[in-house]
Amino acid sequence: MPNVKFAMTYTRARVTVTVGKNGDDFVIYDEFLYPDSKHFVELADVDRLIEPYAEKWLIFSLSVHIEEQQLSDETSGTEEVIYTNERDLSCSVISCKANIINATAEDFCRDHFLTLLDGPKVTAPGWAEYLTYIGTESPSCVVTLDNGETRAKNVPIMIQTDEWKLISCSHDNFEVAGRTVVSYTISAGNRSQVFTVDHHTDPEVAPVLMFYNSFGVQEMAYCTGKHQQISSFDRKQSRFGRLKKSYQIEEKESFKADTGYLTFTMANWWREVFRSSYVELMLIYDGVFSSDRYLPIVITSEKAELSNEADHLPRFTFEYEYADRNHNIYDARAEGRIFDNTFDNTFN
Repeated sequence: MPNVKFAMTYTRARVTVTVGKNGDDFVIYDEFLYPDSKHFVELADVDRLIEPYAEKWLIFSLSVHIEEQQLSDETSGTEEVIYTNERDLSCSVISCKANIINATAEDFCRDHFLTLLDGPKVTAPGWAEYLTYIGTESPSCVVTLDNGETRAKNVPIMIQTDEWKLISCSHDNFEVAGRTVVSYTISAGNRSQVFTVDHHTDPEVAPVLMFYNSFGVQEMAYCTGKHQQISSFDRKQSRFGRLKKSYQIEEKESFKADTGYLTFTMANWWREVFRSSYVELMLIYDGVFSSDRYLPIVITSEKAELSNEADHLPRFTFEYEYADRNHNIYDARAEGRIFDNTFDNTFN
């Protein structure tokens, strides 16, 4: 978001910044500003001022009202406004924390889904996948089967507004009886996203993460590598009479996760997970996601290295822990599993 800079001829300017959505306007800045020696006023870091609203609304209106005021030269102790000059600046704002070069906001939204994935996404049967886009076009899907045949499929729309759509792009929506789906392409207007299907990966992997990307919309990420649990306890103890007691026990459950081997396109996209400020751990059992329970987590460290060596295959590891203060998490459906549903795979 560029700074708001304007020239002045009068004494001062009352600057009012307003954001609006669906007819509701909110004034978020209202101050008197005075020009510098060159008769300019500059309102800097507007993006930080409007960031909370961008995260909440995705698309909204922004207006800046400038009212120049000429004050009287009287020294009676009261200021009298004798001249005014008003002007307005307005625009539509779309939430985006990425520095997108060589494309305007209009071009990007017309030609891309709201994701920084710039190539095929690897998915698997049973995995949930979502895409969001700004526009009114209807989504479509073309499926490529193992015999080279293609089929057209309908794409479920999960959320639809006058400005944007959230669509379900999961493999299970596009299955064809008696055939294996190799890949499928989701399209909407000029936008297209290819999904390649890995039929050798177990649907129940861990961890499964839902995160908010650079546009403030949801995406899913799946880790197919090793998953570890590390438990630690911080105890504060003292003697009460003759007995020594632990009067405060803080449990910390931390986890180490491995993305598994990635394509370079997927590796570049995975950094979206690490830069996200809100990540949730999704619970899945018997191939079904829990719709009534999620666990917010925080990623505490990561190793995300890429190189141009010919034999280098991207693979990231990271650590995370529960965001909730209470780390004593119990899932009644676990049925004896140690800490996630993939532990059963050890004995299969």
